[in-house]
This record gives sequence, C-alpha cells and structure tokens, in this order.
Amino acid sequence: MRSLICLAMGLAACQAATSSTEDPLLTPAASILQSNGTSTFNATQVGSTSNTLQFGVRTSVNNSTITINSIAYNCPDYTITATLPGYADRTCDTTCYVVCPAVVCTNDDYYFTAVFHPSVAASTSCVVTVNTDTGGSPTLTLYGTGTPPPIHVSASPGSINFGGVRVMTASTGVGVTISNSGGAAATINSVTASSGFSVTGNTGSHGLGAGASEGVTVTCNPMTTGALNGNLTISSNDPSTPTINIPLGCSGIDSALAISPSPAVLPTIRAGESESQTITVTNMGAAATSIQNVTLTGFDMVSAPPPGTMLAASGGATSVKVSYSPTAKGNVSGNLHIDYDNGKTIDTPIAAKAVTTSLSLTPDGDVELGPICIGQMHSQDFSLIAADEGSFKLTNVTMPDASTGFTLTAPTLPATVQGSAANTVKMALTAAPTTPGDINASFQITTDIPGATDPHMINLHMLGLTEGVNGPPMVDLGGNLINMTSLGQHVQISNCTSAPVTITSVNISGTDAADFAVVDQPMDLTIMPAESISWLVVLDPHSGGDKSAEFNAIFDGGTTVVPLIGEGLTDMLPSQDAGTNKSSYYACNVGSPSALFPIALAVGGLFVRRRRRTNRNG
Repeated sequence: MRSLICLAMGLAACQAATSSTEDPLLTPAASILQSNGTSTFNATQVGSTSNTLQFGVRTSVNNSTITINSIAYNCPDYTITATLPGYADRTCDTTCYVVCPAVVCTNDDYYFTAVFHPSVAASTSCVVTVNTDTGGSPTLTLYGTGTPPPIHVSASPGSINFGGVRVMTASTGVGVTISNSGGAAATINSVTASSGFSVTGNTGSHGLGAGASEGVTVTCNPMTTGALNGNLTISSNDPSTPTINIPLGCSGIDSALAISPSPAVLPTIRAGESESQTITVTNMGAAATSIQNVTLTGFDMVSAPPPGTMLAASGGATSVKVSYSPTAKGNVSGNLHIDYDNGKTIDTPIAAKAVTTSLSLTPDGDVELGPICIGQMHSQDFSLIAADEGSFKLTNVTMPDASTGFTLTAPTLPATVQGSAANTVKMALTAAPTTPGDINASFQITTDIPGATDPHMINLHMLGLTEGVNGPPMVDLGGNLINMTSLGQHVQISNCTSAPVTITSVNISGTDAADFAVVDQPMDLTIMPAESISWLVVLDPHSGGDKSAEFNAIFDGGTTVVPLIGEGLTDMLPSQDAGTNKSSYYACNVGSPSALFPIALAVGGLFVRRRRRTNRNG
C-alpha cells in the first residue's frame, strides 16, 4: 500500500513521508523488549539459580540514539547483568529510489539479562527501571516463585566465643536458632554440647515443621582457668547435612570483676538503623577495685567510666554503653577490654548482626485488569511479603481515585510484614468501570524500610466495555521474520449482555488475512454474562511490511470484529548477547517501529493503549 502511494506521490513526497521523526505508536521514546515473551522465571528451588531471561531496550525515535545510564532494582533474589552505559540506535534511510520498499530502517537495540535465585519459598516480584538520557525510564516487572528443598536444617550463629568467664560461674546465655527451610517436616535427633558447656531448650528427639524455627540457649561453665573449646552438635535427618557442629570457645579466668552480659550480643537490626547495649561491670571481690582504662573494638563507645573509677568491694558497679549503626547486612564482632588494679585485665566479646529487607508485591508495577463490562466487577488480590531476613511495617496506603472505578481494601495499619516471607499481608482490589474505554489509576504503599524515601507505586489499567459482545480495540502481533511464526497473542471476546452467548465460528479476513492464523481456541464457546473467552492468534508473514486483518467472532445476533496488526521483517534476529546491539531491518515502515522486535514487546500492549487513550482525549 505505501509502495503505491509513494510511487504516485513522487520522490519528494515519498521522502517527506518517510522522514517522520517519531513513531506515533510509542511514547515514551524508550521501550523494553522481551526476547522470549515472558518476564516470569521457571519455578526455582531455594538456593538454586533459574533460567536466564533476556530483555532489550529500543528507541522509537527515527535517526536517534539513547543512552542507557543505569538499570535500577532493589530485589535480593534477582540479578541483572548489563554492560553500562549502553546505547540503543535507530537509523532510517530516507532516500526513495523507485518505490518505498527500497527504504530501510535499522534498530540497534540494547540487551541485558536477568536471573532469579530465591532465598525464600514464595512468589516474589521485582520492578526494574531502565534509566536513559532522553527516552524516559521504562519499567519491567519480573516474577519468580521459590520452591522449598525437601528438608534443609540450618543453625545460626556459626560459632560462639564466650570470652573470659569467671571460673565456677556460668556465662551469659547465647541463643542459637535452628531452622528447617525445607518443604517437609524434619526430625531433630539431638542437640548436645561438649563438656564445659551446657545447652537448654528442646534438645531431645523431636520434629521441626516445614518452614519452622526454634531456639536453644548455650552457656560456658569453666571449672578451671584456661582455654575451653568444644562444639554444639545438632543431629537431624537432613540428607545433605545430617550433623551441624557449631564451634564453642571460652576462657576460664580468676577475676574480681564480673561483666554482664558476657558475651554481649546486641539485638539483630536492619541496616540503616542503630542499636545500643549497656554492659555492667561489677566488683565481686572483697576489696575495692580501680579501673584504669576501657577500650572497645568493632563498635562505637557511647559512654565509659573514666580512668581511676573506684568500684567498692562486694558489688560496686559501673557501666559501659556501646552502639552499632550498620550500613550493610552481615555479622560484626568486637571486644570490650578493661584494665584494672594496675596490670589486671578482662575482656568480653561483643557481637551483632544486621539484616536487610526487601518489599515484594505480587503483582507489581503495571497491573492489567483486562476488559470488564460496565456495571460488572473484577477483583485482584495483592500479596506483600518481605523477601529478605528483615521485617518491615506497611505504614500507609494511598488509595486510587474512586472516580476511576478502582477500589482498594487495605489491612489495618501499621501491618507487620515478617522477614523471610514468614507471613503475607493481603490487599484486595476491585475494578468496576462506569465508562467505556481505557481507564487508568494508581495507588501507593509506604513502609518503614530504612532508606526507602519514595512511596512504592502500582499502576492500574482496565478496559471498560459497553453493552454487547466486545473484543479489544486492537491486537498487535509485533514484528516477525518472513515465513516464521510469531509467539501468540490472545484475542479476548467478552459478553456484556444479560444472557449467555455462544460463538458459532471465528475467521480472519482482510487485506493480509493469509499472514495471520488462529492456533488455539477455548474448549467451551459459550460465554456467560460478564465473562470472557480467548483465541490464540499468531503472525506468519509471507512478505515484508505492515500487515493488517480482522478477527471475526460470529454469534447468533452479530459479529464482533477485532483489528489485527503486525509486520513482516526481512532480516536476522537480534543478537542474543547481553549488552550488544544487532541490526533489525524492515522495508518502507518508518512509521511503525514498535513491531520490529522479532519476538515480542514486553510493554507493547501498554503503549498501544496509551496511544488510543491519547487520541480519545484529543
């Protein structure tokens, strides 16, 4: 069609027609491409790594280059691999020789990859933002489900140093957490400690449920001075690690001073927060004691007794206050050292742990509710978990504009979201359109996660349908190589009447009907009121250029027509190497670059909807 137009118009007009600077189908200029048609990883066992997904970035502006400066995400269970900065180019030859098919445009797209390595047995999500210099910041939501191993018993901390402990006394107890992150109940055969140490808690044979944890407490009890070493031993039916040994160590000392707690274990906190601990120093001797100096490693000293502080006999006491302000997750150890009575010393270990937390909302990012009949209602549940060790609180939910037809039911606030996906906080959304066409809204959630300064936004979309049997305004099959079959797109037909409707037949008609095909249909062709069924349609182009046809769903009383569009491509697939560019060509099609990626557009449907909405609103 464009060839004939260009031939009739002449060279000058053809050049003018092909020198458009921007494709009207795509805004903003940058879009994200999915090379395999999905952003959902295969289900992956906790501790393993998933299949790799590849994505691309394309510019929709002719004769332009965009720079990909960064790819931002905050999801510990996902990893993006990208070469940055990166570039996406689009070059169009606007010279028309005889007919327009001689005009060629080239897309050099930018590629990156993602993998999923779950740490929790739950469904999680990750919103990825691609930041560019001129093309906006398109987003992509990744989804993955972690599955539990059969049985997996673990324990923390990995070792315990009790430091100096006065002989014939017990140290401060240190907690050890025993966990089963497997999908089946484990059997703990025994929990024992070496001579000189003791363990209290559930130490005999017992079961530990799937996903459950329990604690035991360990102390050091030296009878004589000198080093004392041993192990806490946990025996279970874990096939991979039936025995866990946690090294234990302390030193029996003959000292007038007693330190409590010793060892000092600060409460676990999140990176970005602060915690303090007061340590008491008591003189247990029969004579007064003088403290000469107090030093600390690994932590910050808040306060300490000044040199020369005297502690009265039999109970005189002072205190040392220490603090911890981690900026990253991990374990930190330090030591409190006290010089007293002109040459005597005592030490106590100090330990702390920092964890991080990560908000995971399913679904997330741009959430599609699909076609909904006016006067009817669809629902969507949102599941919020902490996909890392740290817990957080959901503190506020900003509701969507009620006039849009979206209604959100939030939990009682603040709501605690426990670490490691230990619980799920639910929100329920209902979508009930009152007007036809594309309807968009959003809502925001705010948490107390350290460093999370901006509310987390979720964008919503639905298509309001009028009375009758309706289909989508358009289905875009994208671009595909000549004589190769594309990935399928669903054509959804909805019944917005008060009685069941039976589709008697479907067909594809129009100019390029032979380039499209129906490859799958629903088992039941009767559509109940306010329900939908769908057919899977593919593009199999036999020549290059724009393709258009109509999908016709015939029922007793009429025919629902859905426009189909696509494009035949005449060159190779893009490179599969992350971070590299490879040309993709098409003939006389500078007005439709949105369909060029030979597999699928991750957000193509969203962009098409935006284009239609813009037209409707003038």
